[in-house]
Amino acid sequence: MGIGSGIKATTGFQAQGYEKAELETLFKNTLASGEKFFEFTQRRLRGARDVFKDGGHVTSILKDQKFRLFYDNRRIIIAPKDFTGFDMSNVLFDSRPLATKNQCASLRFFAKLTYTLPFNKFLSRRKGSVYKSFLEVGVRNFLKGYLSKEPCFGLRGNEFKRVKDLIAFIYGFTPAKELRLSFSSISNLKYRKIIFRPVPNTKENIAFSKYIKSKISYFEESLFLKKNNNN
Repeated sequence: MGIGSGIKATTGFQAQGYEKAELETLFKNTLASGEKFFEFTQRRLRGARDVFKDGGHVTSILKDQKFRLFYDNRRIIIAPKDFTGFDMSNVLFDSRPLATKNQCASLRFFAKLTYTLPFNKFLSRRKGSVYKSFLEVGVRNFLKGYLSKEPCFGLRGNEFKRVKDLIAFIYGFTPAKELRLSFSSISNLKYRKIIFRPVPNTKENIAFSKYIKSKISYFEESLFLKKNNNN
């Protein structure tokens, strides 16, 4: 995938709320990593087919999504004239479209041969987490931030000795008791490559943030909540 001065070319990633310099740092760090992907919380509206089939209204769907920075052979990379060497892990390039759709189809077909896994009906893959409420987004982002290799939101990673203490802390916020938390679900959040985007600035998350602050004085609410109210 080619990304340069136009970071908007990163199809599939919702970049609203990020500064350009912040995105450049994120992409460069991801490209330099071995996995070359990160996770983010994607927001979309229910489609017409879903509403027609199941009823209800056009509401938001919040879901964990992986974003991969692998070259997808959909565009031609344009290297700067002064670029030398082979290490491109810390450089963002511009790109231009391919000449024809057949050229793109051929390149993508051959590129997939090296990493496409054979289908196995006995293997199952879990889909990304779908959130039922904005509060669940806030709670799980707090958990992810606490459990990550480098804790964020001002957390230190040693506030709770055991997982059950962490669960008890979450359930200390009364509305959170409706959420289903378990040892296994929390263990699955450990060490995932996630970018910690501020959570929606809703009344539930504001109240949850104040609850955390009342218990952990150095918790940085400004990093946890969005600055505006564009939900």
